Amino acid sequence: MNYAILERRRAAYAESLLHVRPDALAYKTAKRRLGYEIDIRPMNEADLGQMHQLSIGVGWPHRPEDWRLVMSLGQGFVACDAIGRALGSAMWWPFGDHFATVGMVITSPRLQAQGAGRQLMEIIFAQSGDRDLRLSATKAGYRLYRSLGFEPIGRIFQHQGRTVALPSPAPVTPGLRPVVAEDLDALARLDASAYGADRSRVIAALLPHSAGTIVERNSEIVGFSLCRPFGRGHVVGPIVAENDDMAVALVAPHVEAHRGGFLRVDTAQEQGRFGAFLESCGMTIFDSVTPMIRGNNHGASGAVRTFGLVNQALG
Repeated sequence: MNYAILERRRAAYAESLLHVRPDALAYKTAKRRLGYEIDIRPMNEADLGQMHQLSIGVGWPHRPEDWRLVMSLGQGFVACDAIGRALGSAMWWPFGDHFATVGMVITSPRLQAQGAGRQLMEIIFAQSGDRDLRLSATKAGYRLYRSLGFEPIGRIFQHQGRTVALPSPAPVTPGLRPVVAEDLDALARLDASAYGADRSRVIAALLPHSAGTIVERNSEIVGFSLCRPFGRGHVVGPIVAENDDMAVALVAPHVEAHRGGFLRVDTAQEQGRFGAFLESCGMTIFDSVTPMIRGNNHGASGAVRTFGLVNQALG
């Protein structure tokens, strides 16, 4: 596929992030006294290695490539000690003028006791302005986010494992076909309908690195899934579908393609056929997080739902 147009869009978006708020420079030399001196400064490409090590330290599976993706799509801040060692991080991703997600919030045990997580979040609040915010809270971060005005809106279940053969032959689904580059705009529109915000730049960034499946009806895309390398193997997400049966049909080809390999799906679907299907394919529930909002809840506005997240940071 020809992805030149996708790369141009990504480059333009990366440039635009430099101008999200005029007061961003105010934080470039910010210092916070937390029992000892630390610097909180904007994240940049040179931080990739330290960010990877920081996530390893808290048991996250992210590869450097996974960090590179989220760094290319958003803005972040790093808490460093006096000799430049990264001890904490936080990122945010604007989706228009009214909504953003927050994630990759990591603080070392040394900083947790000193309130660095709160300091990093306060900078995110200042940068994101009046936008409504959404994040996925781990058990360790839940109390902090509640104290900052976030409200829980459900659960996200992390299904993962070594996949096995499909428990039964996948039903024939009319209109099922692979994604091609020309589908980008239609995928972005469908994703926005399911998610409640325009994530076209995210879809454009994922597409060159993903194998995708769509359901097409009357020449219109009505469901899709993308599968890409992530962490210990591959992740399927986003998954956008009308119902459980369609979601199963969209994920089944990826299960077959990676049979015996490590596969992950993050989903809010606690009950129903979709969750049972994931379990039957070897993707049991490994962990869960709490999705939380600060402001209005941007949710589905159409006939489709998000059955699988891009990741826990981007939703």
